[in-house]
Amino acid sequence: MSEENISVEAIRHRTLAAMEILDTEAEGEFDAMVMAARRIFGSRTAYISLIDGDRQWFKAREGFPPSQVARECSICATAVDENREIVVENLQEHPVYGQMPEIAAMPHFQFFVTIPLMGPPMDGVSVPIGTLCVIDDRPWVASREELDELRRLARVVESLFQTRLDAKLAEQALEERRQLIDELRRVQRQFELAEEMAQIGHWRMDLATEELFWSPQTIAIHGIDNPTQAHLQGGLDYFPPYERPRIADAVEECAKHGTPYDLELDFRDAKGVFKRVRAIGEQEIADGKPVGIMGVFQDITERYHLETRLRAAAHVDELTGLPNRARLNQYLDSTIDTMHKAGRRMALLLIDLDHFKDINDRLGHEAGDRVLKGVAAQLVSEPFAGQMAARLGGDEFVLVIENEQLLADLPATLELLLGKLRFEVGREDETILVSATIGATWLTGCNNDRSQLLRCADYALYQAKRTERGTASICPDAIAGEHIRAAPQLRAVS
Repeated sequence: MSEENISVEAIRHRTLAAMEILDTEAEGEFDAMVMAARRIFGSRTAYISLIDGDRQWFKAREGFPPSQVARECSICATAVDENREIVVENLQEHPVYGQMPEIAAMPHFQFFVTIPLMGPPMDGVSVPIGTLCVIDDRPWVASREELDELRRLARVVESLFQTRLDAKLAEQALEERRQLIDELRRVQRQFELAEEMAQIGHWRMDLATEELFWSPQTIAIHGIDNPTQAHLQGGLDYFPPYERPRIADAVEECAKHGTPYDLELDFRDAKGVFKRVRAIGEQEIADGKPVGIMGVFQDITERYHLETRLRAAAHVDELTGLPNRARLNQYLDSTIDTMHKAGRRMALLLIDLDHFKDINDRLGHEAGDRVLKGVAAQLVSEPFAGQMAARLGGDEFVLVIENEQLLADLPATLELLLGKLRFEVGREDETILVSATIGATWLTGCNNDRSQLLRCADYALYQAKRTERGTASICPDAIAGEHIRAAPQLRAVS
């Protein structure tokens, strides 16, 4: 094995270890990806596998009994090692794979396609860690569309890997933060602070002489190679102008009145690198009198970015991956004014699934979840990709259309969307037709805020349901408030 391959193998093992995914229980998200992959080709077998040191372990699988196989006889391991897709119309007739004893012993393995799955970046490097694979007992010539859809599923699986790793890191970061706060409450002096908090710089200012001391780690956080007293005296210069009053006032209040402080601030070091720092300070008392200020200085940039990502995740619907109601509200509030100023058109569609309760009652909540995910997938597929799609909750969705081509003939666009949202769900002995009813409204001069848009769309939706479920209604004039009942001016789209 070459040095490069050894390095890739080492990163793969590090990635799998960091994710803590090997030998774990089945998880619905991965099972759903396997089910979707199998449905693309109508195949008997599909699985998500991970390549460990000497084995291929299956995170999710359908139609494939073993939980793991030896790596040396795995075609998927080859795909991972060489980081390439492998598509075989008939394994039994393949000049290389058909000669493998393991393949010959399984004549029902004929059509075969495997897509490498990239792991989350480790130290900026991402390597293949497994595959998304589909196998069938018949030869098959895969179309470009089928392969593209399978590749898109592979990217979703990779996003699940990243989410899993982020969650692990978040758990560690939050636990470290909790422990740190608990320790700081008990710390009284600079030496104890430095001991309890590894990799944190400390500093001290003498109140009589105003002489400053920075520890080596404090100097490193500031990005100074050869520190001088001038660097120390100009410590506030490393904070941006909007942060300087906060830290300056906190230090002065601490020096004069003994008020401790604990701040998180933006910071730019001597090399121009942006950082997020935590600054803690308290008075030093000797013989009952204040003699100095001592404190600690911590680079929390990585944790800050992680917490920022977690806050962003709070705006995503967990089941469908779409923006949730809170994010939709933010988007509408910021977009409406922009569209008015630019003189551009916009339409809001309120989408309600028909008889969704029947699906949950008769087929189970898992089928209901599949329907919601399927609807979400349609709302972000072409030609609606790039538009704001959100889940309000339950079986209600919103689509905000700004694309001029889609707005040019809104009834036709609604007709297209109604078709995309009409499909069957069920099992062998029972299927239910899924459909949706849509209420649409235009953004106009008299219908120009979020509540009015949603109110008009809701009214249009109500009219469509009264007419016939599975249709759409448009409120062209988008008259809000009490005037809705006086002049709805609605059109039905079958």
